[in-house]
Amino acid sequence: MSQLEAAIQSAALYQKLNTLDCSIMVVDAAGTIVHFLNAEGFKLNTTTGEKIASGGAVDECLKTKRSVQKALPRELYGFQTKALCVPIFEEGQLVGAISSAVSIEVQHTLHEAAQTIAATTRQLSATSEELAATATQLAGYLGDIYSNGERVLADIQKTEDILRFVSEVAANSNLLGLNAAIEAARAGEYGRGFAVVAEEIRKMAVNSAEAVTTIKDTLQNIQRETNLLVSTVTHTTEVGERQAAATEEISASLQELASSASEIERVAKLQR
Repeated sequence: MSQLEAAIQSAALYQKLNTLDCSIMVVDAAGTIVHFLNAEGFKLNTTTGEKIASGGAVDECLKTKRSVQKALPRELYGFQTKALCVPIFEEGQLVGAISSAVSIEVQHTLHEAAQTIAATTRQLSATSEELAATATQLAGYLGDIYSNGERVLADIQKTEDILRFVSEVAANSNLLGLNAAIEAARAGEYGRGFAVVAEEIRKMAVNSAEAVTTIKDTLQNIQRETNLLVSTVTHTTEVGERQAAATEEISASLQELASSASEIERVAKLQR
């Protein structure tokens, strides 16, 4: 049995030994296909008795008398394939070649998908980092607003003492005016001018007391609004901090996804 015949008889065994779905082709030294087994998952438009295509892996193998591994373009069979061809010698003379071809369309698709995922992940990661930085900056601004609100509340608290003092002065002035009016009435005609002054003091005291009440009500309203502002800022700050933390987690997940995409691309390259 010649080496070429042995290759033909072993073709089916070679096909089974290949871990990937493949086709097997045996050609003679003239480049005529003497045996061909198609793959299960893809079909090559090749039949026994045909001449091999010029410029392909088998043609190069016969010309160079060396093993050739070559990726074949999609235009040749309608999908990307990788061919491995080994020359067959008998008593030092080239008598033919045996080749296997596997589809690398899935690997090519994985490669393109991995590149797309990697590009998208990089863009999303950059956006997430920008969001995290913005959230952190917002939290800082809200912290400043919170501090300012606290200072306003402290200043409002200080005005309570001032208003209390003014209120006491107004009450004492009113009492003083009342006493002065009584003394003026006792003085009769001589106390008439003093009575006018006493009345003005009482009016001033009443007006001061009313002003204190108005100012106090206004400050209490400001205090309520400021308390509400501080509460809102506190809640918003917490939300901003949670957003920043969540964005950092998203960024970390995207980095893991990018790493996975790189691994997919690496595996795809190994199969090509």
